[in-house]
Amino acid sequence: MSENSLLFSYAGHYCGSTPVPRHSHRGTELVLVIAGSCVTEFDGGVSLAARPGTVYITPPELAHTQNNTPDCETLYAVMELSGPGFDNRLRSVETGDDPVLRQWFAQLQLLNRDYLLDQASALLLAVWARLRHFEARSDRARTLHPGLQTAVDYIERHYMDDFSISELAARSGVSQSHLNALFRRAFGTGAQSYLTAARMRCARRLLLNPYYNIADVAQHAGFREANYFTRLFRRFHGVTPGEYRRNPSASADRARMEPQLNAAAVSGTPSAPANGGGGRTPSATS
Repeated sequence: MSENSLLFSYAGHYCGSTPVPRHSHRGTELVLVIAGSCVTEFDGGVSLAARPGTVYITPPELAHTQNNTPDCETLYAVMELSGPGFDNRLRSVETGDDPVLRQWFAQLQLLNRDYLLDQASALLLAVWARLRHFEARSDRARTLHPGLQTAVDYIERHYMDDFSISELAARSGVSQSHLNALFRRAFGTGAQSYLTAARMRCARRLLLNPYYNIADVAQHAGFREANYFTRLFRRFHGVTPGEYRRNPSASADRARMEPQLNAAAVSGTPSAPANGGGGRTPSATS
């Protein structure tokens, strides 16, 4: 194998309360818990508990026993890894029951069934990238102010919902001015601009799906009014949503987003809907 390489071995599904007897794997194993809970005991005296959304990373040849609750259900994949790009130290990663990882692990089973090993290997590269994302977020959580971390997590999970920055501050246990100061110190931008950027990321993704019209994109990204969304999108990206849809690679984000939003507020155009924007949770995904 090359300096950094991944070769898929197999994937599967386990459900039941029967303990998984002591065993090991020739390759690195990833186990995603999707229901119930379990405790896995590894040779060497390490014991790790898991709940839905927990991913175990087990290095090759490390024997372990998995003890399950009656409703425990897991998805797993085994692979051969090589190179410094993969950290397969024994540990668990909390993903918050991420629906993307759950879907990818399920797809690995289908690829395994159809013996599409190259495609499974490619999908596992994405799985590892997403696990690194969650680990980096966990590392950041240990260094950010607790109120700021609460606000960031809430925005990432609820950017499509209807809430104001004052409500976000109350949820985070700090004043609105303090919350904005924390955002500026950590990210160089205020809370409203951070929220707008999260909504714009969603909008860009949805615009790549031709089955959504502009009003659908606006609603699913957290904007109640399509006209306001179009104006703000153009201020943010320099093009309309329709123009972005036709040529997304030519429309990079604007670094001057916040000054533009502030200028709009001075000129009489609201920098956000009266109560912070909002919309319903998407009924479909791109």
